[in-house]
Amino acid sequence: MTTGTLAQPTGSILLHCPIRGPLKAEALAKDGLTPTEEARRIDFLEFLIDHGYPKAHMAVETVVVRGLGESGRNKVRADVVIYGRPVLALSRMPPAERLQHAVLVAEIKRDSASQRKAVNFQLEPAMLVLPSMDVLGAYWDGINEILLVKQLVKHVSGSTHVVIHRDTLANLPLWGQKYKSRPLTVDRLLEPEDFANTLLNIANVMRSHGVNDQQQRYRETVKLLLARYVDERAAAAARRQGRLGDLAIQVYEGSDPGFWERVKVIYEVSARRYGNAASLFTPVATSELAEPTLRDVVRSVQHVNFSSASNDAMQQVFMSFVPAVFKKDLDQFFTPSSLIETMVDMVEIGPDDTVIDPAMGTADFLTASLARMRADDDQQAHQRIRGCDRDPSAYDLAIINMILNHDGQSQLELKDSIQDHATWSEELDVALCNPPFGSRTVEQRADTLRNYDLGHVWEQGENGRWVKTQTLLPQQQLGILFIERCWKALVVGGRMGIILPEGYLCTATYGYVRQWILEHFQLLSLVELPRRIFLKSDADLRSNIMVAKKITHRRIDTIPNYAIHADIVRRVGYKLGKGFTVIPERDPESGLELRDADNNLILASDFTRVRDGFKAVRKSARNRVPNSWAGATLSDIRDHESLDMKPRRLVPRALANRRNLLGSKHVTLHDIAEVLEDTVDITIEGTYQGFCRLVEGQDIRAVEGIVIPQAPERTWHVADRKSKDAFPLQQWDIVIGLVRPERRNIGVLLHEGSDIVAAPDGVAIIRLRPEAINKYPVGWLLSALRSETSRLQLWTESGGTSYGKLSRDQIRNLILAEPTPAHIAASNSVVLNWAKHLSSALMLWEQVGSPEDRRVIVNSAVYGLDED
Repeated sequence: MTTGTLAQPTGSILLHCPIRGPLKAEALAKDGLTPTEEARRIDFLEFLIDHGYPKAHMAVETVVVRGLGESGRNKVRADVVIYGRPVLALSRMPPAERLQHAVLVAEIKRDSASQRKAVNFQLEPAMLVLPSMDVLGAYWDGINEILLVKQLVKHVSGSTHVVIHRDTLANLPLWGQKYKSRPLTVDRLLEPEDFANTLLNIANVMRSHGVNDQQQRYRETVKLLLARYVDERAAAAARRQGRLGDLAIQVYEGSDPGFWERVKVIYEVSARRYGNAASLFTPVATSELAEPTLRDVVRSVQHVNFSSASNDAMQQVFMSFVPAVFKKDLDQFFTPSSLIETMVDMVEIGPDDTVIDPAMGTADFLTASLARMRADDDQQAHQRIRGCDRDPSAYDLAIINMILNHDGQSQLELKDSIQDHATWSEELDVALCNPPFGSRTVEQRADTLRNYDLGHVWEQGENGRWVKTQTLLPQQQLGILFIERCWKALVVGGRMGIILPEGYLCTATYGYVRQWILEHFQLLSLVELPRRIFLKSDADLRSNIMVAKKITHRRIDTIPNYAIHADIVRRVGYKLGKGFTVIPERDPESGLELRDADNNLILASDFTRVRDGFKAVRKSARNRVPNSWAGATLSDIRDHESLDMKPRRLVPRALANRRNLLGSKHVTLHDIAEVLEDTVDITIEGTYQGFCRLVEGQDIRAVEGIVIPQAPERTWHVADRKSKDAFPLQQWDIVIGLVRPERRNIGVLLHEGSDIVAAPDGVAIIRLRPEAINKYPVGWLLSALRSETSRLQLWTESGGTSYGKLSRDQIRNLILAEPTPAHIAASNSVVLNWAKHLSSALMLWEQVGSPEDRRVIVNSAVYGLDED
């Protein structure tokens, strides 16, 4: 079930070129990872435009001009040519004459594999053929950005010849200016296009120098990155003070004898500044590379502005490099950036807010919060970030993650925030948390549990209200305690964004937790997430986002009604499971990946809809319930017998379905049918003569709407495999699967026989009451139960497991629209006619082959191999 429609980009425009306009061209190559040459070309053109090069002077083409030079056999090839005059003014000239006005020729490649060939055999020969000494060459592949310049070299004999000098493209002169070789300053560095691959290229340079240890290569890469942070900050400070702002980590033209000492100083400063990352700088604080290797490494990236890398890019770096350096599998820590950014958006961090994550893991929420605060020009954001974790491994990774995101001084602590319950008492404005949850992550210390309301036993009175006792629980799940831990840290009005398993929001056992939440927080949003989104959790739990605002404690029945945003996410922009590869949005006609106006990949994610919907609710309702409000309210939870807070029960479509049923003529299932409770012992001698035919959830044919009993099986085997207690079935009983009800797992038993039984753990049996048969015949009931209105009710009520499971009480309370008697009779007639023909077909099927031929083969090595 979806709760909204994802807005699809109009048309099939995938890239936008600043010279040629909209293009029907894909941004990624067939490997799904590497940008196409077209995308690289657009990036280069935008770079030139930023340097003042006029669009009217640009030609985007593959120029091949033959017949140049004295022999007439030379040729020039280039992807981009910049002319000294507007292209339009040169359009009537022959190609060879037009190239005499070229001031820059460029070759663009989609990856760095072609660099040597492109520079040595295309660009350099092209520049040598062109007569002007001022013509420049440029090579661009997203990692290597090279500027080629003509120079006259004088031999000792007195003769001169032209050579091609290589420089970084960061030294490209502005339009109309002459090239001048000069040291790199911080203001002329280039923003990285693909930062992770730029750093991976460093590892390749090391490998070419014989550094074969991957862990050493990646450790040296991260150390260089941190040293460069220090270098760029120092250069930027010098620039602000009116000095040049030269970078220390660069290779000057010539022999540069001071290179090693200059770089060593920056490394030592970096080791002191980022001292919390001790494992990186031990045993050697400076680079362990040989000087020639380090020089080549620096040359390969000295033009890159490391500090400008985006938060997404740093997430890539973190996931790519840290596992090799620290020998950690980061998949277990991975949280999709689309989810993180959505939660950071929804807690609405203000300009003076302090943010806490009391179970920070690798600090992804904190790095995203820091990026958001800095995007809002909050220069002191790093001083208002708090985080802690009791796991030393997670703490080390969090430190590195924060450092990679340009902050080494955040107030991160290695401690148990559940035990240390009084720190940050009502001091902080925002809490973001993805706590450990599940039955294996518990707190058992009595001295800790007594400091939490939710560490005590709660009892439910006759009025349904839960009351805390003075008795401590023997243990409590950490996921539950972290809800209260966030509340303790927040000021009144502070916002919490937390991820919780579905069981906390709907299972009867946790009713006291939901009452505590409603009496201590104002719910702002509840969002259901897909299964398998977190590998670190108990494998397959369904998780939910809860966004709430702290209030002073009030009884639930005294709180005024208010609006609550609710939604469901099915697509997160990543393939869930090992690796978490990106899934892009695609053009519906061509299937090509879609890009936004800045040519950034658009993720196939529902989070954009979630954020837009949340903001709309916050803006229009302001948490008061307007007359036109069709969404969830506090009363939709408060009036439910178990305070059910599942998002799918509260999304507008589910609420509208229920409200429409209640607003028209209807009947409740338990008024007309019995949901069986009484079972029989199938092993009692003589009851089933030693054999029975079993029905389980897997035997419901959801598409056909029928139930096919299994082959006869010894009762003792059924008792041993499933249970000795089972429901005795009759022809025309309706069977509902308790798991995955959204699949319309409802069928009718058309087989006859007194030996058919149903396993009670997976199905519910619906049998019409004798007094209701005439008014509500079974054919109509089957049709009503399989209707969309019934399916939505069953699915939205189910919960508590990764797949969603129904209780028999939830089935009893199903609301059925009651049509006219004529409609009921017509519907019943159609179903009976269908059943008649289907029964005939089943009888014919029983004549095909032997019983062994018709036996369903379960996904097991036993069935079909061993004798009974």
